[in-house]
Amino acid sequence: MLGAGFSVGFAAIGAAIGEGYAAGRANEVLSYRPRLAGEILKTMLVGQAVAETAGIFGLVIAMLLLFGPSSGKPLLTAWAYLGAGLSMGLSAIGCGVGSGLPAGGACMGIGRQPAVAGPITTLMLIGAGVSQSTAIYGFLIALLLLFKQLPEAMTFPGLCGLLGAGLAMGFGAIGPGIGEGIAAENAVYQIARNPENTALMTRTMLVGQAVAESTGIYSLVVALLLIFLK
Repeated sequence: MLGAGFSVGFAAIGAAIGEGYAAGRANEVLSYRPRLAGEILKTMLVGQAVAETAGIFGLVIAMLLLFGPSSGKPLLTAWAYLGAGLSMGLSAIGCGVGSGLPAGGACMGIGRQPAVAGPITTLMLIGAGVSQSTAIYGFLIALLLLFKQLPEAMTFPGLCGLLGAGLAMGFGAIGPGIGEGIAAENAVYQIARNPENTALMTRTMLVGQAVAESTGIYSLVVALLLIFLK
């Protein structure tokens, strides 16, 4: 029960902040570009849908925790379930916020240069998609913890490993998700200022996101080691 609450509760924080940021930027643009209402609204909704993904991941893990079979399992399973909820919930915070940032930048960019709405939207989706990657890592760790076969008895370090895996992946995903979103937001907006450099800015964004992603990968590796610690 506690793991399910952590999973959907923390995930809702990130998704809602990201979606609210996109809506705020959309309203800012519409204050001086009301004729672009249709394009801005479409861009905002698409960006919000991507940010919502992190919240959906949290909801799925919460449903598995609440309604999955628990009878006949050892008491140690509680530690794994708590780790699963923390892994998914915490990892979704950064990814939800990070996915909303490029959506806001896209709305601002289209308001500045409506003629390049297509390239702006495409880059928004790429940047927001990359920002979601660490939430997928958190989802993977949560599933491994949910379905790991546990013995009737385990050493104290083993118990701490189950909980630590969730904490490692959950906290480790917050920074990369937000950092990748910042890179994507600025790339999307700056395309409107200089569309001729779209290819250069796209490459720079992806390289920067790849570097930011590295710490999320470290967290994934450590979480896997903790799960399978003997």
